[in-house]
Amino acid sequence: MRPRHRTCFAVDISRFASRDVTSQAYMRKAVGDIAKSASAATGVRWRSEKNIDRGDGLLVVTGKVGVEVLFRDFIRKLCGEVRGYNLLAAHPAKMQLRLALDAGYLVKDAKGYSGTALNRVSRMLDAPEFKARMSARKAEFAVITSNELHEVADGYHLLEGWRLEKVPVNVKETHTDAWMWIP
Repeated sequence: MRPRHRTCFAVDISRFASRDVTSQAYMRKAVGDIAKSASAATGVRWRSEKNIDRGDGLLVVTGKVGVEVLFRDFIRKLCGEVRGYNLLAAHPAKMQLRLALDAGYLVKDAKGYSGTALNRVSRMLDAPEFKARMSARKAEFAVITSNELHEVADGYHLLEGWRLEKVPVNVKETHTDAWMWIP
């Protein structure tokens, strides 16, 4: 088992468990379709063995996709897909979608991947401050990224025009800062 540097992302539907079962089923399918569509449109390979269904979202190891694709194209496409979905969805099935991005060394075994980046992506999605800020603004889409990936994206000027906010992430054993953006 050799570690490989990979980018990864996770998406999560806010307040999923508060929905009725019919809305949950509809939204589960929709979030998969939205993520697949955004991936296909931006060249992010969608391989089922690298994706983990989380019930109210997905955890995806993207492989060798560049951060410029994730920060420039993928985020914009995913945001557009969420907005398009919400325009057509009945009120109980409208969604607020959170996206977390990270990169790092992951180890693959017979059951999937493990590594700090995957742990951090999940914890960033669950950061109370991230959720609170998104909810307070009634945003239908928000992005959070690790400090490490933020430094890379900022260094290559991939975040020009973005108004990012530093967010504390104190979830389980993860205690760090991250950066959020609401388009």
